[in-house]
This record gives sequence, structure tokens and C-alpha cells, in this order.
Amino acid sequence: MLITIVAIDENKGIGLKGKLPWHLKEDLQLFKQNTLHHNILMGQTTYDHMPRKLKDRHTVVCTIDPEYKIEGDDDAEVIYDLKAFLEEHQYDEEEFFICGGASIYRQAYPYCQKAYISFVKGEHEVDTYFDVFNIDDWNIDKEVEYDDFIYREMSRKQPLMVK
Repeated sequence: MLITIVAIDENKGIGLKGKLPWHLKEDLQLFKQNTLHHNILMGQTTYDHMPRKLKDRHTVVCTIDPEYKIEGDDDAEVIYDLKAFLEEHQYDEEEFFICGGASIYRQAYPYCQKAYISFVKGEHEVDTYFDVFNIDDWNIDKEVEYDDFIYREMSRKQPLMVK
């Protein structure tokens, strides 16, 4: 199963210069809690901008660079065909958390059956957006309000038919 996990502001902003535009301790704790001992999928740019590798997760890094290699991270693998990966894993029992960046979110969105989203309060300086997200596509299964964001676990109302 493919699950989107992301924090977005009121304008669907998600990033600034390759980094999160906010530092929300509780959101980072939720990310860790949800993804620990699971698979995570991200693009090369997102992976390369991480300050350190994420322990106890199998990381799948998508790139179009045929020369791209990951050194020193035995829990990471590289894929080159995102669409084939999404089609292969969209109905798996095993969970894959989609972790960005914007292009990966955009391409994976139709395949995701669940979304774990932190709705960050306010508008922030951003240059990257999760512009395909539409709240009307989702049922809210769980909601927890924090000082700076509202966390929602959601399931897709109707699976999109992806070919």
C-alpha cells in the first residue's frame, strides 16, 4: 500500500530551497513514529538534502540519473522507473510511505490509498507545493490538533483508476 506522508501549509506549500520551511517537533515525531521499520520512497533531491540517513527504514530513492549510486546506506536502494514501482506496489500489504519531493508526490498521488498529512497553520515562505492534493478526495479517519498544525490520517474515498 502506498501512503502519502507530508506537511503542508494553508497554500499547499511543502518546501523552501530543498528544506522544510518550518521546524515542528511534534510533526517530526509523528513522521518517525509512522515510518519507523517501514519502507519510504523519495526522490534523489529529497534524499540528497537530508542531513543524515533515516535509521531503521528501508529507503527507496527514485532518480532519472543512470549514474546515481548510494554509498554508505545499506538500507537504501535506487529505482529508475517510478511509474513501474508505483504500479507494482499500489496494492501491496507492505506499506511504502511517499516522502517527497514535489514531483514524486505529484506522480504518486493517484496511487496512494492513504494520506498522513500535517496541515500547518498559516502561510509560509515556500517555493515548492503539493498542488495535486484535494481534500475532497479523502475521508478523515483520525484527527489530532497541535498548537501549530492539525494532523490527519485519511483514506481515499474512491480509488483512482490508474493505467
